[in-house]
Amino acid sequence: MIRVAIIGVGNMGSKYASIIQSGAVPELTLAAITRVRGAYRELLSPSLEAGLPVYENAGALFDAIESGQLEADAVIIATPHYAHEESAVRAFRNGLHVLCEKPSGVYSRQAREMEEAAEKAVLNTDGDLAEKTAPAFGIVFNQRTLPVYQRLRELVQSGVYGKLKRVNWVVTDWYRPDPYYAASSWHAAWSSDGGGIILNQCPHNLDLLQWICGMPARVQAFCKEGHYHDIEVEDDVTAYFEWADGASGTFITSTGDAPGLNRLEISLDEAMIVCENGKLRIGTLQEELGMKEADYRRTSEDFFRKIRGTWHEETPPAEPAPYVRILKDFAAACCGTGACTAPGPEGRKSLMISNAIYLSSWEKRMVELPAAGSEAERAFEQDFEAWLERKKQGKI
Repeated sequence: MIRVAIIGVGNMGSKYASIIQSGAVPELTLAAITRVRGAYRELLSPSLEAGLPVYENAGALFDAIESGQLEADAVIIATPHYAHEESAVRAFRNGLHVLCEKPSGVYSRQAREMEEAAEKAVLNTDGDLAEKTAPAFGIVFNQRTLPVYQRLRELVQSGVYGKLKRVNWVVTDWYRPDPYYAASSWHAAWSSDGGGIILNQCPHNLDLLQWICGMPARVQAFCKEGHYHDIEVEDDVTAYFEWADGASGTFITSTGDAPGLNRLEISLDEAMIVCENGKLRIGTLQEELGMKEADYRRTSEDFFRKIRGTWHEETPPAEPAPYVRILKDFAAACCGTGACTAPGPEGRKSLMISNAIYLSSWEKRMVELPAAGSEAERAFEQDFEAWLERKKQGKI
């Protein structure tokens, strides 16, 4: 049985705690939580009445672990973004498994330092540590559990329809009313939240973008701050991406469009795939053209032909409980019998994309995404953090 302490018991932390409390993931049991209030306390009343330890904050919880007052094997981190790195690093220093809410942090440097701490960590186990075992490390990218995206990734990554040509993703179903931003003391401010829709809602989409299509090489972006809501962070974004092999794409998102939609179009050498409403529409070219599209393009004398493609539809099954799936995969990773849905290093990728989107908008230029571990990455980190500090201080 893996004893799990949950740090940050708000909307998401309480969800994880209630899933574990329900017994839906038999390998996990609640060891402790940090301060819980209101309806979340009522939700967890069975565990609290049974004597579940409650600590004022992450620091107090780790103090209890380090002093031997609390026994835990893993932590789930669901605090505001800026605090993710500190809790994860301290957990790794104590040899604990870590599952962290998205995003890994606000700065891509935070994600990098979490990775480095995980690489140095040794699992806290009883007995001989001659065989050093690294703790499990995962990020909550629950949309990776959805079969429609798994199937889409399979089609793109397999190369069955050739290379990527173009991506267009309009995801405007993140609609939020004004009271959403007022309901939490840390939402929608550079100093406490670190960003708007790109950092709060779209880490899922940016993760899927790179998971399915690979990391883009550069981005030019335009972020509108307080466009639909009385907030200081962005709530409307348009980004243009380029990949190293010549593919390109657009990404459009907003919390102020209604009715919203979530439509992902991927153009490949020999097909177009449209992902929308849990379905895939696949239009292939070989049957209609009788040859590869590139060959047809070079030789056809029909100057104005409308190529319609041969279309078919796939409806992958739904995933009824994505967060249960996340926790089951995390438990398997902790036990050494499986892997996290999204391994920890994946958090660095989506955060680097979001940082590049912000930088591009602030600096009004195309921004190159640096290679992980390079000197360019360090310069990128410093540039982003300097700009964000100015945003926090209201200087730009």
